[in-house]
Order: sequence, then C-alpha cells, then structure tokens
Amino acid sequence: MTAQMNRRRLMASAGVMAAAAATPSVFAATPASATAEQGGARLIPPGKLGTITFTQRDVPSRIGIAASARLGVAPTMGFLGGPHFPEDPTDLGPLVPLPGGWRELLHYLARLGFKQIEFAGYGQHAENPGGAAPNPAPGGVVTPESRAAYLAYARTLRGFLDEFCLEAIGNHGFIPNTWPGPSSPGGSMSTTDRERFQTELEFAAILGMPYMGTGNDPTSANDRNIEPWTLAGEKWEALNRLSLASGIHLYPHNHSPAYNFLQDGPLVTVTQDRVTGAPIPPTQVRGESGKRLMQHYLDVTDPSLCVVELDIYWAHVAQHQWRWRYDWEGNRVEDVFDPRAQVARQTKRYALFHAKDGDATGEPPGVGNGYNFIPFGDPRSDIDFRTFYRGIGARGFHNSNYEQDNAPGGTADPGQSLRHTRISARNMSTLRG
Repeated sequence: MTAQMNRRRLMASAGVMAAAAATPSVFAATPASATAEQGGARLIPPGKLGTITFTQRDVPSRIGIAASARLGVAPTMGFLGGPHFPEDPTDLGPLVPLPGGWRELLHYLARLGFKQIEFAGYGQHAENPGGAAPNPAPGGVVTPESRAAYLAYARTLRGFLDEFCLEAIGNHGFIPNTWPGPSSPGGSMSTTDRERFQTELEFAAILGMPYMGTGNDPTSANDRNIEPWTLAGEKWEALNRLSLASGIHLYPHNHSPAYNFLQDGPLVTVTQDRVTGAPIPPTQVRGESGKRLMQHYLDVTDPSLCVVELDIYWAHVAQHQWRWRYDWEGNRVEDVFDPRAQVARQTKRYALFHAKDGDATGEPPGVGNGYNFIPFGDPRSDIDFRTFYRGIGARGFHNSNYEQDNAPGGTADPGQSLRHTRISARNMSTLRG
C-alpha cells in the first residue's frame, strides 16, 4: 500500500480526523530554527527514529476516538499542544479528544516522524479496532485455538503498522526459563516453553521484527558472582540459535545494576566503606577485577548471535552509582563507568537503545539514581546525547527508541504522554553533529 493510498484511507476515518481537525498543530512540521544551533547530519537517521510503547502505555488501554463515536460514549479529552508547542511547553492548546488503541496511537506516532515501534506488550482496550489481545497460552499452555487467535491478532497489528509505514523493531515480552543445553533446568527445553517461544517468534515474524527481547537483564543483577552471568551467556546463545531460524535476534535490556562490578576474584578483607571510604569493621567480600556484569556477558557470548539493548539513561545512572570497587587485594579503587566507551568497544553488539533523558538530581556520587526522567532533549537535560552518539562509531546503525518512564499524566493530564512524545520526536530528529 502506498503512502498516498494510506492517506486516502485515513481521510475516511472520521474519528481520527476529528482530533486532527480540532488540533491542527499536533502534526506541525519541525521548525527550521530547531536545527540551526547544531551543524552536521542527523545523529539519529530518519529511518531509525523509534519509541517504545511503554512511554505511551496509557493510550492503547483507553477507548479511542473512533470506538467512542461507535459506542456513543464521550472520548477521553486532553491537551496535545497549541500552535507554539513544543517551543513553548506551556501552550497546551485546546481540549481535544485523545487517541486510544493501537491504530490511533500508531497514526499519531507516524505523523510525528517515528518510523520504528518497540512494543511493550500487545494489549489494548477490547473496544478499539482489532479488539483485545488474545492470551497465547491460557493456563500456561498453548493450544491450537489460542495460537490461531494470537497470530490472527498479529496480522491485525501488522496491518496497522503497514497502514502508517511503520516498522516493528522489537518487543519486551516472553523469554523462556529453559533452553537446550546441559545447564538448563531439567537438561533441556520444556515442552510448554518451546511451544510458547515458537508462538511468540511466529507473532514477531508476522510483525516483521528483526529483534525480540525482554525488559530485563540476561540474569538477575542482584547476584554479581561470575558464575550465573557465565550461565546466562549459555542460555541466551542457545535461545538465539533457535530464534535465528526465524531471522530474529533476541536481546536483553539493561538497567543500572547490569553495569555494577562483576565479583570474579577471591575472598578479600575490606576495611573501608565502598561509597564513602569511611572505616568499617573488617569484612570479607569477593574481589572485583573491574569488569562490569554486562561486559562479561558480552565476552562469553558469540557476537554473531547475541545483541543487547542499552538504556542510555540507566547507563548514566550506573556511572553515578557504581564508582568504587574492591580489588583482588581488598583495596577500595575508584573506577568510573563510561557509557560511551562501553558501547564504542563493541558498538554493533548494542543494536538497540532506549533514548531516555535525565535531569541531574545533585545527589552525591553513589547516592540515589542521580537523575530524574524528563522528555528527550528537554532544556533540563544533563545527558550529552550529541557527544554520546558522535563517539560510539557505526553511525546510523543503532535503533534508538524514545522512552520516558513517567510520561503518562494519569487522569489529571491524560494527554501528557503524547505531548512528551511530540517534544521528544522533535528533539531526536534535530540532534545533529
């Protein structure tokens, strides 16, 4: 279907067009002045501009404009921004019907310039076009009926993506606990895990995903010993060998604990507090060489199989939090994490990013997270994305998905996640260097 045909089809959708007519500035072009301050080409190419729908998680779950009209109920009303928004973030514009459900959300994202969609689950309000997402494994078991319904729903979502010329880049979803290999629980992959995993791969293939992932680390970062992280490498290699038969790479996602120090040395006695350096009673801990958890995972896995999604915000939180380690002699050593250098050393292993921005809290190093969530490119930003993207190599390779954990405004401001998405789309598209 051509873009022209998509537009004609869209014109026939009275519900969606009602919102567009009420708020013509929602889909306004990016002003040229926004790019004037930075020279060079776009650091996030147009085809790599993405978002994860966890940011807009309030939108699929509400009744949309079209469904409201069909049911004769009032739509959710909110503010999407006036004629001077987002340059003037206080220009909220008129109160308008808000999009709801996948079709209307994808339309909105496409009109903002997004091309890639990372799903954070597939559910939506049952009254929206496409209906509710079926359970692929009721009671934990995939049946022929549940599989058929689930894959039919995938074809519906693919139709929405194609309608607005969007690409599904990944998903945070099901990763099995068992896998083929001697270290797997029971020594092999369970039947229920295999059937569910295959069904999810089929769903992802229908959507056209090159990647399928999880919102978690490869294994729990609460255990920093080297052994479980080596085992995690075995598991993810085995699962990737299965998934690549469908042309899909699996990826784990990183939060700050994944860049804490690996405990890979002998037991040592320490006498200083890790963060403050203050004297403490002699305490035994396992020594740390300085390697980070995620680096060990990368070191023990095949580069042709295993890729990773880096959350840029949480990587900077890791820089703030994990600054001191105990070496193999028990000495307290300062060892500051560098997110840009971490990616640059193996840049194509980091196939996906969460482009998430942060405002520094002023907390002392090692205390708290050090940052609060804000829209991408917000004037309060203390994360230097321009330097980061310019320094990681493989320019134009990485798939960048805008995320903001606190974007939804709840009942007090139901349009907030969409306004913040609009701000972030503009700032991602004008990042140059």
